[in-house]
Amino acid sequence: MKWTILCVTIMFVIVVAGYNSQNNLNSKIKNDHSTITQSTSDMKSFISIFEIPTIEFSRAVNFYQSILDIEVTEMDMQGTQMGLFPSDGQMVSGVIIKGEGYKPSSDGVIIYLNGGDNLQLILDKVTTHGGEIIVPKTLIDEENGHFAMFLDTEGNRMGLHSPN
Repeated sequence: MKWTILCVTIMFVIVVAGYNSQNNLNSKIKNDHSTITQSTSDMKSFISIFEIPTIEFSRAVNFYQSILDIEVTEMDMQGTQMGLFPSDGQMVSGVIIKGEGYKPSSDGVIIYLNGGDNLQLILDKVTTHGGEIIVPKTLIDEENGHFAMFLDTEGNRMGLHSPN
């Protein structure tokens, strides 16, 4: 009888301890989730960095410098060539990149670059500098402005967006 009471007591303690541990774990998960939700709701942009793969690095750097009228800063990081878009005060950084595992593609994700006030000014330079226009300047609607798409010199499908 003493053994039965002792066994039942031990099992009761184990069950209660397990229940409390599960509740503590669930509470921690809920707290962690709300922390994550709170921190992601504070984000100003869901994009942090974008990389544009290249085969001929210099050609790609010249293309983007020419069509966007920007200075791309070139660097080598452990055998990977990188061309950094200017990012002064911006939330998003862009990189032209050549390295193992980076392959230009016209399939998959499309990055829409800021076309300024009128993307046609940039689009006019695309073919002159070796790219190909695949969707001309097109009105989305009055509220959302215009977009266009092009292939860069490396074969990457890219987009432009502007209000006008």
